[in-house]
Amino acid sequence: MLNSGRLALKLKAFSQLGIRASLNYLIYQIGLYSGFYTLASPIGGSNHFWKEEELKPNWFWQLPNSKELHKTHRQEEIEHLILEANEIRQKKYRYFGGQLKTLNLNPEKNKQHWCLYEKKALPMHCKDIKYVWEPARFDWGVQLGKAYYVSQDESYAFAFWQFFEEFIQANPTNLGLNWTSAQEIGLRLINLVLCGHLMRASEHSSPQRLAELYKTVAKHAVRIPLTVNYAFAQQNNHILSEAVALFTAGIFLPNHPQAEAWCRKGWHWFNQALIHQIEDDGAYIQHSSNYHRMMLMLSLWMKVIIEKKRLEFDEITLKKLTAATTWLIARLDFSSGQLPNLGHNDGSHIFSLSLCDFADYRPVAQAAARAFLGRPILDFGEWDDLCLWFGIPISPASERLPVPVKDGSNLILGDQQNWAAMRAVQFSTRPAHADQLHVEIWSHGYNIAMDAGTFQYNAPPPWENSLSGTLVHNTISVNGQDQMIYAGKFLWLDWSQARIIEVSPTSVTALHDGYQRFGVIHRRTLKKLSEDGWEILDELLPFHLAAPVIQANLNWLLPDWPFTRIENQIELESPLGLITLSLEQDSNHQEMNLDIYREGKSLLSGKESIRLGWYSHTYGIKDPALSVQFTVHRKLPFKICSTFHLPRFNC
Repeated sequence: MLNSGRLALKLKAFSQLGIRASLNYLIYQIGLYSGFYTLASPIGGSNHFWKEEELKPNWFWQLPNSKELHKTHRQEEIEHLILEANEIRQKKYRYFGGQLKTLNLNPEKNKQHWCLYEKKALPMHCKDIKYVWEPARFDWGVQLGKAYYVSQDESYAFAFWQFFEEFIQANPTNLGLNWTSAQEIGLRLINLVLCGHLMRASEHSSPQRLAELYKTVAKHAVRIPLTVNYAFAQQNNHILSEAVALFTAGIFLPNHPQAEAWCRKGWHWFNQALIHQIEDDGAYIQHSSNYHRMMLMLSLWMKVIIEKKRLEFDEITLKKLTAATTWLIARLDFSSGQLPNLGHNDGSHIFSLSLCDFADYRPVAQAAARAFLGRPILDFGEWDDLCLWFGIPISPASERLPVPVKDGSNLILGDQQNWAAMRAVQFSTRPAHADQLHVEIWSHGYNIAMDAGTFQYNAPPPWENSLSGTLVHNTISVNGQDQMIYAGKFLWLDWSQARIIEVSPTSVTALHDGYQRFGVIHRRTLKKLSEDGWEILDELLPFHLAAPVIQANLNWLLPDWPFTRIENQIELESPLGLITLSLEQDSNHQEMNLDIYREGKSLLSGKESIRLGWYSHTYGIKDPALSVQFTVHRKLPFKICSTFHLPRFNC
């Protein structure tokens, strides 16, 4: 039986997540535990015998001219593509755009029906299921396909078919962990269709191999609608991925008996999801830069394939995509191509057709700007290769959109070289991180005040998505607690809500209510100083007449650069020159201290706090960083002021 605490959390989750999401999850659980899903998804797939003409493909994707691709890229980028393709031929693959590991296509022995894993009737013999799912997405196949298409080297097509056959033999339909998630099945389906187009002309793409690919795509498409209630319950990219995959299958296999139904469902689910998942200001429901990109990439691909049915996005959907594109561009660091490491960053990068780096958002920004805003945001460059792959018209001489002004209207201040952003959200859907009033600072392509990222969802404690908490963000935590109630590695309850108080061209002020339970209101002002500096003023105010004594911890996550501490000032030796961070409070109160953590250990006091002093740029990797902790213990109200001074130079 559930104890009272767990029951209370479940009831609270039901009320705060909403009836529709909760009912969809309940329907999924009923289908799972009643045995319906087991019967409806037999091992090996449907017993239906598909006639050859039912699996006749429609080669709909118009591949770009390979000479144009060569013109778009520098030689070193082509060489890097070939290097990675050669690694894959040797069964080495860069998981999540980072770690080079063995490409494991058969990660588990004694596989059972996928329902048994979902019901927890069988243990998952893996430390982190994402390391099972990542190679099963077939992103490595797209990499081999690109290398083959660009070089016409048959060894890449040979390797693809060899690994494809290994995978389908090791992972029969509905058997094993790679069939538990319909989203993962959908992403694999899309990549298989891409690989088929890229490798179609190869001498190794025999009719028999191609026929097996068609059959595999069909089996994947049949599985997706079965558990769509789970996707609806998640209210995130799951339903988008599954909708686009279904539509892709319907276009690719137009003679299949279910092709029209796949297209109809996919089109409906996709439009409904975008309308409900993109806020009016363009923010995506998952509050994540990485998933915002994923949503736009799925939408760009959907634009490619709906044209084959002579469909167009309706006015509402297009308005949402326009807003989402504008949101991303406003937060783009034009020098590095990066976005703030906001929310979940689990390395997802579907349609990895561009040769730009995993962390470079310029390809999707440029493609979405051309597709949904009508003009490019950047001058013609290597980031235009995604436009070539998606068939988005390119005119190198076309007038580009004006660079967004960073004037505080989007909680972003500064200019394209020196800018800062503050996070202040009114949540209408579940948050990813407890990060209200988190501040990012960027200068000339360097992220000075950083978001720690994600690292891992599934790992021994404390690394089960523990970088989502308030303590590791550039904000204040009170009494050692998060701004919201932690109810699971993907679930926060009692959402902290922010309110914007004042905005000007040089400053923005906001507050949040996450610490009202301690009688505290946290109010923060981000201000642009005149000579490349930033001031962040934190005010801890009493919520009630009785002012409590609290402990406030201010965190600043900085790059792992050499530093010197002089009392309450940190001097960082950056590639740009000397950066100083000064910290002070509004009185000479003695109960305060400054500490600096790196890799979970204090460099000053010898204390340990294992989550502090880390930065994760992609899933599964955590690198050292400097976590500056400024702690104040006193009665409300009081203020803490942080001042960053950055080097000045002319570019």
